[in-house]
Amino acid sequence: MPDYPGVAVSKSTIQEAMTDQGYTTERATRIDRLASMEAHQTPTEGTATFATTDTYPKTVTIIDTSGMAIAGKQHRVDGFIDLSALASGESIKISEYMMIKSGGSYVLYAQETYSDAQDLPLLHITTKPAKYGLKVELTMDSAPAADRSFDYQLFVKAVE
Repeated sequence: MPDYPGVAVSKSTIQEAMTDQGYTTERATRIDRLASMEAHQTPTEGTATFATTDTYPKTVTIIDTSGMAIAGKQHRVDGFIDLSALASGESIKISEYMMIKSGGSYVLYAQETYSDAQDLPLLHITTKPAKYGLKVELTMDSAPAADRSFDYQLFVKAVE
């Protein structure tokens, strides 16, 4: 991609130029929106904790978009889960679910298990696009040797 020098141009200047080229103001506004059509909400951040005293198997939902304002619009989840706390002899399962009908139930569509300490512990996940809801869960089937905490940062990206 060519490296052009930065030029400060206002939104109204661009819209005026587009209108001069035959675009209606409404069309110029829509074209101006293209760069931000897939906008993300404030990230969902937190820590999923698995204590030695918890009952196992234990599942922690780290995001569920069905109750968010974004439900009903095409969206996906993109982000990171830090698996640094995973130790030798332990495993954690990451499950992704999608709701394909308004008011429906979640259906599992992807699942992966990570075992032992990870050489590359920062896991990047990107879900499939959905309209009614996406859910990501972490599950440990047995108690860890010590309390474990897994930080995450997830972005809900939606077509606005």
